Amino acid sequence: MNYRLTLTAAIACLATSTALVPLIQGGKWFWAGLGAIVFVAAAGAATRQRALRALPAPLCLLIALVVLVLYLNVVFAARFSIIRLIPTPRSMAWLWGLARSGLHDTQADAQPVFPFPGILFLAAAGIGLVAAITDLIAVRLRRCALAGLPLLVLFSVPIASGAGHNALLTGVLFCVGMFGYLSLLGADGRERLRLWGRLITPWHTGAEEPADDSERGPRTSALAASGRRIGLAADRKSTRLNSSHI
Repeated sequence: MNYRLTLTAAIACLATSTALVPLIQGGKWFWAGLGAIVFVAAAGAATRQRALRALPAPLCLLIALVVLVLYLNVVFAARFSIIRLIPTPRSMAWLWGLARSGLHDTQADAQPVFPFPGILFLAAAGIGLVAAITDLIAVRLRRCALAGLPLLVLFSVPIASGAGHNALLTGVLFCVGMFGYLSLLGADGRERLRLWGRLITPWHTGAEEPADDSERGPRTSALAASGRRIGLAADRKSTRLNSSHI
């Protein structure tokens, strides 16, 4: 399986998440969001393995969201969890309390807000949710152009909250997010181009053929044989025409 598109989708989400710079102080939210993106991308890649490839798209999204909840539980409520890993009703209640306090802090304080635990939780959860939806649309459903919609929602959060007062900073962050989105489109274009066929060269590297059919291009042996037959027939016809003229 080719992981390039999965990695590019994760990078696009990370690049778009930089739009939260004018909204939250410090860089803790960035690293929390990065962890959420990594775990969601790993979950998405796992559901695209050969044994799980037939799973429906909604179930794959549900698996990614479950992994996201487990990540958030470990980061923000590990002390209330079993062996600091398995969620409990108390840990889930703690996460719900963080979400409520985070919403209150965003409404009470002026931007950029201080990185309270509730703010960090909301940032990580929001970035992880966007990453899960983007991975589903771009990689599982192969609709990379539509994947720009959740990325746009993430980019619009600071603007909707009134945090984007610096035009220069907003322009720079927009360029960073657009670079991530264009990289995703470019990776999808290269992947589609690769599926048209394989490079034919006179040099044989001796490497084994990939076991996964998704790593191969379409088989061209039958097409090549048909081309040789057509060429041979055309050559014979041309020879006959030349002989008749002579």
